[in-house]
Amino acid sequence: MAMPGFPLPLRNALATLSCDGLEADDARAALAWLAAPLGEPPPNAAARLAAVHLIDAGGAALLDVHAPWDPAIRAHAGRALRAAAAHRTRGGRADDAVGDALVRATALWNEGLFFEVHEVLEAVWQRETGDRRQALQGLIQIAVAYHHLAHGNPRGARTLLREGRARLLGAPSRTLPAVDVAALLADTAPADAALGAARAPVALDPPTLLLRG
Repeated sequence: MAMPGFPLPLRNALATLSCDGLEADDARAALAWLAAPLGEPPPNAAARLAAVHLIDAGGAALLDVHAPWDPAIRAHAGRALRAAAAHRTRGGRADDAVGDALVRATALWNEGLFFEVHEVLEAVWQRETGDRRQALQGLIQIAVAYHHLAHGNPRGARTLLREGRARLLGAPSRTLPAVDVAALLADTAPADAALGAARAPVALDPPTLLLRG
């Protein structure tokens, strides 16, 4: 079933909180309030929510413009909280910026937060060159393909999934040692085939992204 797409300002606000909530307590508190908005948000959460224009400063309710999206916002915040919990349970940080981004992206990926995966990985992709740049772009394209699938756009998903897989296949093994690229390629092969053969929308569950070590 396709999920509703958020308006751009709301999508960006939720992405900011979801990415920051992996490690920042105030962003996590903001997500907890969004998931169950009962009463006034705690002060640290209120400041975060106001900063991304989800509530007014001193307010205790979503802005009217966001209110129609309340059920979807609650669900999204719940997924972000689960991603944050998984990330914190794992603990530790990778030795370099790319490895660290991949660890954070994995927690988001496995909760289906593919727009957020794009945001996290693009920040390091922009600074890379050569094989790592190509492999990161491939991973981003696969994530965006599943974002398109979740929002009812199989045509866009088909193109991005195929291109992303090709980029990962073309990179030397262990170009991205933090994640199990071989497992991802194996797990996305059926989706690639199904999308290539389909003449009607298809529903495909995204694969789990596995960390090494």
